[in-house]
Amino acid sequence: MKQYWTVILCAFCLNWTGITEALAQKVLHSIVKEARKEVECTSMSQYVENNTMEVTVFDREGEENATFVCFCDKFISLENFSGEILDAQGNRVRKIKKSDLQRSEYSSSLLTDDYRYYYLSKYPSFPYTIRYEWKVKCRNGVIGFPPFIPQIVTGQLVEKASYTISVPAGQSCRYYARNIEGKEVTIREKTDEDGRKQIDVVATNLLPVYKERFAPSWNELLPMVYFVPSDFVYDGVAGNLDTWKAYGVWQHKLLQGRDVLDEDFKMRLHELVADCRTDREKVKVIYDYLAATTRYVSIQLGIGGLQPIAASEVCRLGFGDCKGLSNYMLAMLKELGISSTYVVVSTENERLIPDFATASQMNHVILQVSLPGDTLWLECTDAHLPFGYIHSQIAGHDALLIEPSGGRLCRIPDYPDSLHTKAIRADIRLYPTGKADVQVDETSCLARYEENMSNVLATPDRQKQMIRSKVKLSQVEVEDWNISERKEAFPVVDIGYKIHVEKYGSQTGNRLFVPLNVFGEVPGFSAEEERNYPIYIGHGYVDTDSLHISFPEGYEIEAVPASVSFDSPYGEFRSEIKVKKGEIYVVQRLAVRKGTYPAGTYPDFVRFWKQVAGQYDGKLVLRKIL
Repeated sequence: MKQYWTVILCAFCLNWTGITEALAQKVLHSIVKEARKEVECTSMSQYVENNTMEVTVFDREGEENATFVCFCDKFISLENFSGEILDAQGNRVRKIKKSDLQRSEYSSSLLTDDYRYYYLSKYPSFPYTIRYEWKVKCRNGVIGFPPFIPQIVTGQLVEKASYTISVPAGQSCRYYARNIEGKEVTIREKTDEDGRKQIDVVATNLLPVYKERFAPSWNELLPMVYFVPSDFVYDGVAGNLDTWKAYGVWQHKLLQGRDVLDEDFKMRLHELVADCRTDREKVKVIYDYLAATTRYVSIQLGIGGLQPIAASEVCRLGFGDCKGLSNYMLAMLKELGISSTYVVVSTENERLIPDFATASQMNHVILQVSLPGDTLWLECTDAHLPFGYIHSQIAGHDALLIEPSGGRLCRIPDYPDSLHTKAIRADIRLYPTGKADVQVDETSCLARYEENMSNVLATPDRQKQMIRSKVKLSQVEVEDWNISERKEAFPVVDIGYKIHVEKYGSQTGNRLFVPLNVFGEVPGFSAEEERNYPIYIGHGYVDTDSLHISFPEGYEIEAVPASVSFDSPYGEFRSEIKVKKGEIYVVQRLAVRKGTYPAGTYPDFVRFWKQVAGQYDGKLVLRKIL
């Protein structure tokens, strides 16, 4: 109740006419009273950034929203910092010095130049206000300027946030704004008499954002403005960001000389493929060799984590990151006369901005191998993935091919929804007391395979726990289970197991009430949730449950759900039930469609899933023959 009035009072204080009843029902955790960032570029390879932030905190979650974090590396350093905490009456109760900041430590599994300073906002009573002022300096490399992202957390209202960037005469700065439609965000450009260019961005009265199930990523929802130089120098290597082609020219420079291998190892490669008849067979042999002899370690050393370590080093050490492992694979194939292409891609964003090149839009590297009549996309980072399989984090994503002539945008192939399948076949033997013995065989393919592939190598205890979680019954005893995988073009995980349940059905008098399908899966959703954002289904799939139920002698069927079929924009469902003497056959098929749907259709979305859940939760009624 306290938070309800906090939101209403803030709305009246700001004299907002756009406050909605929905906002009043949300929890407000914090308010950004003012956030200011001023970036002054002094040359093509350095800039200075001055920041001020003032946040009022209302609860513990709001304290997380007010945490100070500054990421640093060999290019970026924190020069100055100061802060203070004010109580509810505006009295300063604590000063914060740079020496009060904590600095992150290196991870044992990460090789990096990166580190961070942070301060965890804490005070015993609410509300309170925390202020930060700090200065950041960037030296020896500017491949992009800090973005303007006034909101990054849920339940945070922004009264005012501003951003100013200036560049010297003769230099240029390009920007790209997204998700600012309908928001109080203004962008202005000006050039002074000395030719210095300045861009100002101001955002005011930004309503809090809240997480919603099946919502697009924050990158598709939050207002933000990106800034990049046209010409730049990064760690001594000059480049241009006017186009993706130009960026690819620069990226290709970083690969030069990184594909050299030792002579003894070259001989070893030729021995490995001596019996191969085709280039595709050679690629698979080398890919399997890569998987067997290397492991993944995140490496962010050197030129901003953008240049792979040399192939000879990966060979010697036996580890590398996505860049190093992909470049190593490229070098091995090159020695065998097979050309391949270094590819940068994002595992988070499906789409790259086509006319705005930035290094920050991608976070991963794979390899493309073009063979006659066949194109392979090799994930060199995860040695467990099958050869040539395009996993769900990159399938259908935009990517940049790094070719000698420069960068070229492409789209990685995707699989149709119908191939992401899970099929369950269960034989269920019921007893008069309601207990049951069940034999289950489950087959999962493609994206559904990915959901289960970690279970192949899990400990027996974890495998047993995973299987038990698949069955919507209590006190399930799991026996005789086996989990295996088929690393094929369309990879599959097979799971077979037996379960014994004392109370599969419930007995009341001379009747036995039996659940129709204890394996059907329905995602969590809230029918009462007010929808603000589009409905996003990232991956479509098809689940088919085929159930054979044998009921005990002396019982007859009193009631059975009818066969049904219904369709919607989000998917379709079919349930077919057939009754034979002493047996019931149930086949239920759920097909979910990938896509983005208007927020206003959320009631229909909920209605669809309620219908599906209702079918899975249907009951059979068996009556004892007297």
